Amino acid sequence: MKKIKDILELSRIGNVAITGFSVLIGTGGYIKEANIQSVIIAVISAMAIAAGGNAQNDYYDQKTDAINRPERPIPSGRVSPRFAFIFSIICYAAGVILGWLIGRGTGLVASVVALLLWLYAARGKMMGLGGNMIIALICALAFIYGGLVVQNPVLAVFPAVFAFLMHLSREIIKDVQDISGDRQSGARTLAIRAGHKKALSVSAFSLMLLVIFSPVPYLMEIYNIRYLMAVVLGVDLVLLPVIYQLLKNPLGVNYAKLSFILKIDMLVGLMAIALGMA
Repeated sequence: MKKIKDILELSRIGNVAITGFSVLIGTGGYIKEANIQSVIIAVISAMAIAAGGNAQNDYYDQKTDAINRPERPIPSGRVSPRFAFIFSIICYAAGVILGWLIGRGTGLVASVVALLLWLYAARGKMMGLGGNMIIALICALAFIYGGLVVQNPVLAVFPAVFAFLMHLSREIIKDVQDISGDRQSGARTLAIRAGHKKALSVSAFSLMLLVIFSPVPYLMEIYNIRYLMAVVLGVDLVLLPVIYQLLKNPLGVNYAKLSFILKIDMLVGLMAIALGMA
C-alpha cells in the first residue's frame, strides 16, 4: 500500500484527476450512448499521459527538488529515478495508444502532448517563458481532446483559452517559488532571466486577461446565467486580490499559498463551466 501511495504522489494524482475532468468538460456535455466508450477511453488516456509527464518531470528535476522539495518521492528515496523513468514511459505509451484507438485526431493530440511533456521535462527549465507556455498549452489541449472525441472541438475553445491563461500564471508563480533551487541547478526560467517583479507582472497580466474575457461565453450565449454567476463570484472575485498582490507587493507574496489558491480556483472554474452547460 505504501508503494502505491508513493506512485500516486509521483503521478500527482490530484493534477491527473483535474486532467480527466478537463477532458469531460471539453466534450461540452455531448456524451451519448454512441460515444460514451470513446469518452471513457479518452479520459483514461489523458490521465495516463498526465501521470507520465508528472513522473518524468520529477525524474529530470531530481537536483532541483532535492533543494526545493526534498519530501518528493525521488529525493526522499521512496521511489528510485529508474522506476520513475520506466513508469513515465509506460504511462506515455498507454495514453498515446488509447488516443489512436479512438481516432486520428485524438491520436495526434495525444502524441503531440506526450512529446511536449517530454520536451518540457528535459528542457523546460531552460526555456524561460516558453517552458511555461508549453505547460499551459498542454493543459489547454485536454479540453480540445475532449471536444475531438465528440467531434465538436469548437465548444472546447473557451475552456481551453481560460485554462491556458490560468496555468500560465500559476506556472510562473511556481518558478518564482523555486528560484533558489532552479538557480543552483543552472535553470533559465523567466523568474531567473527577468527577475521576480517582471515575472510576476506577466503572471498578473495573464490573470487579468482571464478576468476580462471570462464573461464572453455568457455574452455570446454559449453558457447560461449560472456560469456567469459562478465564474464572477467563484473565480474573478478570487483572482482580483491575487492580481493586486502580484503587482503591488511581489516580494511579499506567499508564492505557495497563491499557487494553491489558483489550483483550487481552477476547479471552481471547471465547475462554473459545467454549470453553464447544464
